[in-house]
Amino acid sequence: MEEKATEFERTNVARAQASVMKNHKSVPGLGKCIGVMPGREYFRLVKKYGYETVHSKDFMRFFNKKMPELSPNRV
Repeated sequence: MEEKATEFERTNVARAQASVMKNHKSVPGLGKCIGVMPGREYFRLVKKYGYETVHSKDFMRFFNKKMPELSPNRV
């Protein structure tokens, strides 16, 4: 119950972080930020689908379409 209550707040924090990273120059060795998500959501996805799936280009394309406000720079 408490998890659902704080989900909106965590997503708003991620939106704020994504807006700061929009059109930000790439970091040498790391590249550009292409997606921001709350930590809990990330670990839930990794546990459910696996690391390779969550880090795949197909997933990032899906994430960019589904959550454009959390995708500061497109893939």
